[in-house]
Amino acid sequence: MGNDSISTYAFASLGWLSLQAVPLIVWPTFISSMLTENGGHAHAPAVVSVVETYFGRYLGFSQLAIGLLIVTLSGALPLTTKVTSPDDANSPYANAVVFISMFYHATGAAYGYSRYTSSGGHIGYLLGFTGSAIMSAYALWLFMFSNEHAKVSAKTGADIRTSNFPFKNAEAEKRFGGDKRRETRKAI
Repeated sequence: MGNDSISTYAFASLGWLSLQAVPLIVWPTFISSMLTENGGHAHAPAVVSVVETYFGRYLGFSQLAIGLLIVTLSGALPLTTKVTSPDDANSPYANAVVFISMFYHATGAAYGYSRYTSSGGHIGYLLGFTGSAIMSAYALWLFMFSNEHAKVSAKTGADIRTSNFPFKNAEAEKRFGGDKRRETRKAI
């Protein structure tokens, strides 16, 4: 997989998870009181237990740990010196990390969307859905198109394994107009 795109994904994923984790670590009682049934109303103050505070902080630390694991295992953070590994060496875990974190973000997006539709349209769930869906789509794109076996043309920079479906490659037809092998391939 391409190191630059994987590194961008890894740090973007760490940023998204950190954005969710910091409020859980710093203000777990505030976040928990917002999620209770009567949260935020002056006439019925929400009572937040010690267990909810513990789980809120623990979830925040867990999200930071997942983000750091993504950065570390994807190879975005170099753990060896330049002497022991070449510049273009890819992490052997990069493909697996992108695949697993894609499912993590997709699960978060699905949960955020289901809560958004069932809660009557609270904007917080929509924001969570949007961020996780973007990260999941980016990971899917990386998993599908950013591998180390890409056949890129040195002349044009395009992938040479593409076909001409649904459009005809008129430029190639002009160049190879009299080639009989191409004519028989078309007939097949």
